[in-house]
Amino acid sequence: MINKSKLKELLQDSISDYASKSEGKTPVEWLQGYLGEKLPEKSVDAIHAISGEILSTLDLMEEKKAALNNAIESGESAESWFAKEAMNESGSNGSKARVAAEFFNGITTANNTYENADENELIDVDNETWDDDEWNDYRLKDSLKEVAVEAGKAGMREIASEAFMKASEEGIAAVFKDSEFVQQSLEKGAVTGLKVAVSAGLTVAEESGVLPPSTFDVIATTAHKTVESLATFGDVVRGRKTLTEAIVEVKNTAVSTFSAMWKKRGTDVIHEVKDTVASVFGVKGAIISGLVTGIATPPQEGSKVMHVIKETGKAVWSFLTKERHIIPVFSKLKKKLFS
Repeated sequence: MINKSKLKELLQDSISDYASKSEGKTPVEWLQGYLGEKLPEKSVDAIHAISGEILSTLDLMEEKKAALNNAIESGESAESWFAKEAMNESGSNGSKARVAAEFFNGITTANNTYENADENELIDVDNETWDDDEWNDYRLKDSLKEVAVEAGKAGMREIASEAFMKASEEGIAAVFKDSEFVQQSLEKGAVTGLKVAVSAGLTVAEESGVLPPSTFDVIATTAHKTVESLATFGDVVRGRKTLTEAIVEVKNTAVSTFSAMWKKRGTDVIHEVKDTVASVFGVKGAIISGLVTGIATPPQEGSKVMHVIKETGKAVWSFLTKERHIIPVFSKLKKKLFS
């Protein structure tokens, strides 16, 4: 279980510290200084390694987000872009298909962490055939598109979940003196600093036992996705985006996040993929995202934000419950394995 009260305190502290000390400092300087202060048992080398992992992950997330935005502006769908990006990575078709199956299992596991979720079966990756001659380009591309579709739905499900809503309410109920700083950062598009600050708070929480054990790239990935959701909700509250545009943006953020996770994980650690995806997009990720959205909301905007969250949830659940008319490759594979 996550100690939400303690997590709120740690996130408030890291964001407040960033607000007061980041002027004139690079993100790496602030992050190393903050983590060194909060984790005195860690060596200088360990602090540098943790900081490097967080910042390199955030850089990759931004890179993939920008690439997806460019593709969308050129008329390409997020799902097609993801498939193309994954197919262009090194490795054989069979190995890529296996990684895609692990990602698919991660999404299923994430869905199963939510209250009242169906206990969907996982693909038995070890007993399936991943030979290259079984996975031509067409079959692989369809499978990768399916992963992208499910990734987008995972991102939407998170913001529609009861866990996200309850955490947002708890965050809004907290008094956070630097919420105006957060809003000004979002106004100026300075979300990178917020992602670093949130990553720092989550790192201290993980090292303190407030959060379940995780890797630092997973922490940074969660922070990235969290701050992107916060920015999106803020745009809806200020009338810059419609609810539909916000949902699409959340979905696309999930897809670009998955692309960065694919790039980060590669084909050498495929058995870590499922747990990584479940951690970022399951209930744990929803609680973190909800808390940050809540504590970073100025008091006068609290009711507006909660209204947007509730309306978003209704719209997302309506979408997610629509019947799907196409049964893609992995869905067929699951039917075959469990028939």
